Amino acid sequence: MSVLVLGRPVVETPDAVLRPARRMARVLLGVFALRPNRLLSLDWIIDGLWSGHPPPSAAANVRSHITELRRLLGPKPLIETAPDGYLMLADPDDVDASRFSDLVARGRRHRAAGAVADAAGCFAAALSLWRGDVLEGVPMPSIVEAEAVVLEDLRMTTTEELIDTRLSLGHHHDLVPLLKGLVVKYPLRERLWHQLLLALWATGRRSEVLETYQKLSSVLDAELGVPPSRATIELHEMVRREARQ
Repeated sequence: MSVLVLGRPVVETPDAVLRPARRMARVLLGVFALRPNRLLSLDWIIDGLWSGHPPPSAAANVRSHITELRRLLGPKPLIETAPDGYLMLADPDDVDASRFSDLVARGRRHRAAGAVADAAGCFAAALSLWRGDVLEGVPMPSIVEAEAVVLEDLRMTTTEELIDTRLSLGHHHDLVPLLKGLVVKYPLRERLWHQLLLALWATGRRSEVLETYQKLSSVLDAELGVPPSRATIELHEMVRREARQ
């Protein structure tokens, strides 16, 4: 049994994927999954679900939604009632967001130890857990917006770390099309541009390196008013010198 929130919030069993029938129950499932093993007060839940404007029946509605979630989840992960609210008891493997963070941490440990292929495997496995945006398809409660932002940022950072490991493993040809798409989608993430320049250079496409650098310079100047980083400038100058030889 797993709670999935890296995409539409659902409960996954070995035989089926189950979705709470009511939208507010799906939102509440996401709130619990993004804050596992933490006590959530009833007042805090109510304020978050109804953005500070709860109906008179809010407390009863929350209890009804929790009853529905307990039917879906079964014994694990378990939503417990506490004196001041509720908490979802869950192991890291019970929630895809927790598994994602754990795999990223493992990948970083492998990379620090020099096990680049193992690091790449962990990063790829972590990214494969994503099925869309966090809590896709339901309103994002402000009470867990910070957790969602952290996860989305870690998703992009992990993508860049996976690309770094694949570059070090010599996968330059395969990465060029991927990186060309990513810099279009995320034009202000200079690390992706730098990785694209490295992949193009390693595959002998020097003229494309120079053209891509000019595109990056134009984007950064127009959007942020800054030049490329020193590392990117140095890579560009190296390629220019090679092209003149």
